[in-house]
Amino acid sequence: MSDMGRIVENKRSFWSLFVILFSILKIISGEDPYRFFTWNITSGYIYPLGIKQQGILINGQFPGPPILSVTNENLIINVFNNLDEPFLISWSVLLI
Repeated sequence: MSDMGRIVENKRSFWSLFVILFSILKIISGEDPYRFFTWNITSGYIYPLGIKQQGILINGQFPGPPILSVTNENLIINVFNNLDEPFLISWSVLLI
């Protein structure tokens, strides 16, 4: 094989290896995963203990949806307040 043939073959091998390594690095991401939630806050009637009363609903349900997550997950929660008054969310209960 001539010197030129070896050079071309080495370049092909280099680029093939480069593409394979780049693909593997692209697949194996070192970033923590993200979980996205969208909450629509509304009011409606709820029946705790069988008694009808006005309550705050998250996505039309009471109590609101659970957030199932593990350590190092990034949570992005978009909250849309459809109430006629301000609404405050506090994270008072975290079960670990």
